[in-house]
Amino acid sequence: MVLSKVDSLLGKLLEIITTICLSVTVVVTLLQVVFRYVIQQPLSWSQEVLMVSFVYSILFGSALAIKNSEHLTVDLYDNISKSFSVILKTLEFIVVGVMIAALVYYGFILVMDNFESGQILGILPVKKAYVYLALPVSGLFMLYFHIKKVFS
Repeated sequence: MVLSKVDSLLGKLLEIITTICLSVTVVVTLLQVVFRYVIQQPLSWSQEVLMVSFVYSILFGSALAIKNSEHLTVDLYDNISKSFSVILKTLEFIVVGVMIAALVYYGFILVMDNFESGQILGILPVKKAYVYLALPVSGLFMLYFHIKKVFS
């Protein structure tokens, strides 16, 4: 009961973050085109905003896809024996889990290194660490939903 409420809240949070990021991407892209070709005054900050919103929408959208089992799959398990299918599914779980754990681990290292160095984006006065923060945070969401699948 409690876990289903947590899942629901996390799912809503991920949907909101992804929707906001995709909306920002669409609006800024439209503004960029209008300002560049109609007004002929390109927006200097638009590329960086698009990059950040796109990165966040992809990573948090990936966590949402893991939650809802909506990633691209191959129906390989239907055509093989039951015992081999179990082995492949176990291997799949381990490989995906290790990759997500690596994303979280190295993402945290990248964030900490960038906080220490104080690097900022080229035009926006935002630390690069905040952009890279999407890696470990979304990775934790992915890992939670991935592990939860095993026990459901």
